[in-house]
Amino acid sequence: MPSKPSRLALALTLLVAFGLLATTCVFASSTEQILFRFYKRVGIGPVGTPLSDGSGNLYGVTGSLGVQNSAYELSPGANGTWNGKPLHYFKVGKEGYTPNAGLIFDAAGNLYGTTSDGGKYSDGGVAFELVRAKAWSERVLYNFGHGKVGHQDGRSPGGGLVFDKAGNLYGVTYGGGAYGDGTVFQLSPGANNTWKESLLYAFQNNGVDGRIPEGSLTLDAAGNLYGTTSTGGANGGGIVFELSPGANGTWTYSVLYNFCSTSGCPDGALPLGNLIFDAAGNLYGATLYGGAPGTLGYGVIFELTPNGSTWTQTVLHTFEGPDGGEPNAPLLFDNAGNLYGTTRGGGKGCYSPHACGVAFELTPGGGTWTETVLHGFNDGPKAKDAGGPTGGLIFDTAGNLYGVTGEVWNGSGALYEITP
Repeated sequence: MPSKPSRLALALTLLVAFGLLATTCVFASSTEQILFRFYKRVGIGPVGTPLSDGSGNLYGVTGSLGVQNSAYELSPGANGTWNGKPLHYFKVGKEGYTPNAGLIFDAAGNLYGTTSDGGKYSDGGVAFELVRAKAWSERVLYNFGHGKVGHQDGRSPGGGLVFDKAGNLYGVTYGGGAYGDGTVFQLSPGANNTWKESLLYAFQNNGVDGRIPEGSLTLDAAGNLYGTTSTGGANGGGIVFELSPGANGTWTYSVLYNFCSTSGCPDGALPLGNLIFDAAGNLYGATLYGGAPGTLGYGVIFELTPNGSTWTQTVLHTFEGPDGGEPNAPLLFDNAGNLYGTTRGGGKGCYSPHACGVAFELTPGGGTWTETVLHGFNDGPKAKDAGGPTGGLIFDTAGNLYGVTGEVWNGSGALYEITP
């Protein structure tokens, strides 16, 4: 796996324009319960946002610790119990291992995802399909890391995949490409179950156009792709970008926003998670750091609003530690326009700041957004909870929220439910 530049090496000092709304925080009386604790047979260390099949079953991958990586299914049983079973074990070798993002379905119920390691070309990673049958089987769609110089097709996919209406898949790699700073790729299905990779963009220009994309892409109705890079850009703190399809298979790349790189950037620094749209076409996301003046900061939730050919950034919430810190997972809207998400750190009174984190809700009103901490995770030797959420949240039909954590005291991870 290629080494990543340190996310703390924020070298430049140029500040960028930003919008800032006042926010407040309250702590809710929501109920959280652990539904399932992962163990070696099912897989250890779940990552990414769980995927629901609409019948109450949840699907995902485990990829932490380099131990027993798997794709899993969790199903509700009698008397509030949940049952887990492995669908596939990812083993070191040509089939790919270390999945680090959630799965997606196709219309036939097959699952698709990526691994950052393994594959045919020196641990360049793979894109894979899990074919639904009596026994699930893996099919490698593409091996990354091809080419003797620079792995020009990309190396180590850093997020999940997304389908377009024609059945093509899109994703990013955080390494490789002609300049070694990562790529955006398309996988197109062909005859005899083959897939062809097309390189849509290789990050370049000494990082000014962004470096190291890690989240999954977002696709709009016109076929434009949106994403983030964790570093690079004009100020070194990462960017939001757009790729627009044109004639004859060409794509046009645009930087929509440059985050700043100094400690305590008010507009945030180092975006990692996916972007989401609201009904008006505004984009929402999170940064891992930034927000608090004079410090590294705990991260922010932001909105990008289109205005002709430009986009305006507004900070919706700045995390302060007790209310959460270091958000790096996708956000979720409810029907009323409230935002939900998780932070991998922060929280009040937890055993270890690195094994805690929160689930939160952001509610708009009167020109401000109010944060409600739905649950503060607490992982420790005497805690019955879990810690370190590793993905976003999903709703069930009753309005309950579900997610996974990478840690419990024995290090295996858990599925949790939050009831408002």
